[in-house]
Amino acid sequence: MSSQLDPGLQPQRTALSWGRTGLSMTAVALLVLRAGVQEHQPMFLIVGALDMLCAILFFATASWRRSALALDKIHAASSAWMAGITALVAITSLAGTWLVLS
Repeated sequence: MSSQLDPGLQPQRTALSWGRTGLSMTAVALLVLRAGVQEHQPMFLIVGALDMLCAILFFATASWRRSALALDKIHAASSAWMAGITALVAITSLAGTWLVLS
């Protein structure tokens, strides 16, 4: 039995969703950074910088997936990579929630 790539559109939708998530995270990061500058709150700046790092990782992943799709060499990302991104997003989300509620 040979393993063939999925000929459907699921890989393209996944790559596009990574790009959209990165774009929305960039918007959130810029808003948090702006609030940190206006309110002179260093914690907002730290969380905003972490959010921007997450956005960069999402854009890098989207770019990698689009490049792999163009070469027909799309494979699942490593679970360690996905776990790392998920942990970073969760930490920045919790930190942002804490900042808003405090």
